[in-house]
Amino acid sequence: MTLMVALLTLALTRVQSERQEKPRVPDDSVELTVVGCLKGRALTTVPPREAEVQRGPAVGKRTFRLNGKKDLMDEVKKNDRRLVEVVGLVKRSALDDRGVKIGGVAISGGSPVAGGGHLPTGAENVPVMDISSVRQRAASCFAE
Repeated sequence: MTLMVALLTLALTRVQSERQEKPRVPDDSVELTVVGCLKGRALTTVPPREAEVQRGPAVGKRTFRLNGKKDLMDEVKKNDRRLVEVVGLVKRSALDDRGVKIGGVAISGGSPVAGGGHLPTGAENVPVMDISSVRQRAASCFAE
């Protein structure tokens, strides 16, 4: 009987530790697995081929600014200008081209107004992906 209780306790502990390894995805975010070309901290996705596995909504050709722990960012630097597979979290609102929805109202960017006194840099509209893994797929990015 004691052996049975010990085995049951060990099995429950193993199941709980496996659940703790993968963090919960926040409600306002989505976990993506995408393939793309790295250039510095920017990842430009490539349309997936039929045989490739993609997790999450289809993002098409889009650029993400990568953010992560130091060891992951070192891996990003090592794979500069290479084709990689990246897993990470992105805010749902960053993937929605229609803007942010609050209640029944959608708020999105409008047309530029003359005399705004501020030039957009392009980096303002690039969604951020908090990465959890980076894996090299090819030695270099292929021409499209």
